[in-house]
Formats: sequence, C-alpha cells, structure tokens
Amino acid sequence: MTPIQTISFVINLSKPEAMEIAEELANIAQAKGIKTNFITEYPLDDDCLNQTDLCCVIGGDGTLLGVLKSALASNTKVLGINLGKLGFLATFNIDSAKESFVSILEGHYCVEERSVLHCQNSEGDFAYALNDLVLKDIGNRGLIRLKVKSNDELISEYHCDGLIFATPTGSTAYNLSAGGPIISPKVKAIAMTPICPHTLGNRSVIFDAKTPIEVYFDTEPSNPIISLDGKKSFDLKPPFSIKIQLSENRFQLIQNSQKSHFSIVRDKLNWGDPTIR
Repeated sequence: MTPIQTISFVINLSKPEAMEIAEELANIAQAKGIKTNFITEYPLDDDCLNQTDLCCVIGGDGTLLGVLKSALASNTKVLGINLGKLGFLATFNIDSAKESFVSILEGHYCVEERSVLHCQNSEGDFAYALNDLVLKDIGNRGLIRLKVKSNDELISEYHCDGLIFATPTGSTAYNLSAGGPIISPKVKAIAMTPICPHTLGNRSVIFDAKTPIEVYFDTEPSNPIISLDGKKSFDLKPPFSIKIQLSENRFQLIQNSQKSHFSIVRDKLNWGDPTIR
C-alpha cells in the first residue's frame, strides 16, 4: 500500500478523550512529515477530504457514518477509532490504534471496499447509505403499503411497518433486528427485509449487485419517510417512486488486521463460547 502523506482527523467532541487522542496521533504523523488537519464540525462538505489520503475518525460508528459522502467524493480511505458502544465499523480501540498507527502511516494497512447504497427519488435527488435505507410511515403511525419492482417486474406488494434495504455492512444492524440475514461484507448484494409484515409469508429477499430496485407508494392515508443510515433524507408525498441500487463507488475502510469481520460479529452479538474450537 501507498504511505500516507495527508490526514484529516474527524473528531467527535462529545467523547471526552477524542481531542486528546487526535492530538497525540497528529504529533506522531507530523513528526514523520505528514500534513494533518482537524475537523470538528458537521456535516462535512463534499470537498473537505479532497487531496486527503486518510480520514481518521475518532468517535464511533455514528461519527464514521457521517463522513461517508465526503469520503466517497474524494475516494479517501477511512480509519475508525471506537470510543462508542458498537465498533462494527470503527474496529480500532485506543490501544490498537496507537499500536498500529506508525505502521499504517508507512503504508502497512488492510483496506476493505464496502458496498454503498445509491438512492434516487423521482425528482433526481440522490443520497448514499453505508448501512441501510429504511422506508416507514412518518411518525411511525402505522402500516404502510409499498410496491417493489425490478426491471418492470413486480417483486411483491407489502403491507407492513416498513421496509429495510441493507448492504452487507448494514446487515448486522436494523436488518438483523427485523429478522433479516447476516451477509459477508465481501458479497455484493442488497437485502430487502419487511418490518412486521401483515402477511407472514413475506420474508427477506437478496438482490444481486446489478439488480435495480424500484419502490412505489400511492395509497392513502400513509405518508412515507426515507432515512439513510438513521438520518432523514428525502421529503416524500404520494404518489412517489424511488430507485435503489449499489453505487459504483465503494467505501474504503481500513480494518484492524487483528480482527476479522466475523470475529467482530461473534464478539458484538455474543455468539457461542470463544474457547470452543
């Protein structure tokens, strides 16, 4: 891998240790002649990571999700240091980050390319999601009716609390809680999972990377809302349609080489006894 020349530290100031850690790591980088920059305000401008080799996010998974659009626009690699609760995406803790930092700066790092959802409404507005896109009735007031098509073929009509469209990365988030499958992040696919469907036969559907998905809504009295990675995105009023597919852009995530994806899943989800071989 190529050695790092420029770093932007994205710092969640609500975490007490975040600035101290950023300053310590920045001093290490500056001693090696690497340009550093601190970012503490959100949301990030699309071009704020231009000409940045590495974005070091200090906070947690939520903070890391906040750099998605900027990182995609500049194709910047992202390293997450977890000061939060989960750590599915920010896989380095404070100690492992300090231990690995010099090696990473010298170009010894492992990058995983993660799939990203691209969502576009009928007016041409678009947005991205690294974890998931969720369609629900505004205010969670009740059931919503949605029609899903692909290449003009009807997949199904849903009467449910909502629909989740998840990447493999996001398959362990809301999708999992709703009974959806866990997908290896190396698989290029989209999982569609209904939330509390009125018809019990409605289950998750896995779409391949090249399948375009279209969702239609035209039935009163529901009023839909779209959230991407937990944040409200488009304002929608019936009738509407949205298109969902995997983006050609991939999120460049630096992973802790000491932790595989499924070792993290086992740890976070308390799967079995780790002492059993």
